Amino acid sequence: MKSKAKGPILQRRDQVDATTTDQRLLDSRGPTDWVHSDPWRVLRIQAEFVEGFGALAELGPTIAVFGSARTPADHPSYVVAEQVGRRLVEEGFAVMTGGGPGVMEA
Repeated sequence: MKSKAKGPILQRRDQVDATTTDQRLLDSRGPTDWVHSDPWRVLRIQAEFVEGFGALAELGPTIAVFGSARTPADHPSYVVAEQVGRRLVEEGFAVMTGGGPGVMEA
């Protein structure tokens, strides 16, 4: 019997996908006309990378913070994240986050 655990759920027989999500994405036979319609696209994307790396290069010492978007502002972890972020800035570090909500905005 073919089965696969998916988190707390056990899938059996016909519930199990024959391919992975990655395989389905890469094997996609969707429209590809956009590939040929914009010859400058790759250079615009490259320019965005250059601009972003240029901005990051000027930040100095930086700490990236990752956290849950589901943590409410009254949760102890949120309060600690706020305190740590404040102290890091006071010590001269740039703090980079995902922007929020949750702990990332603390």
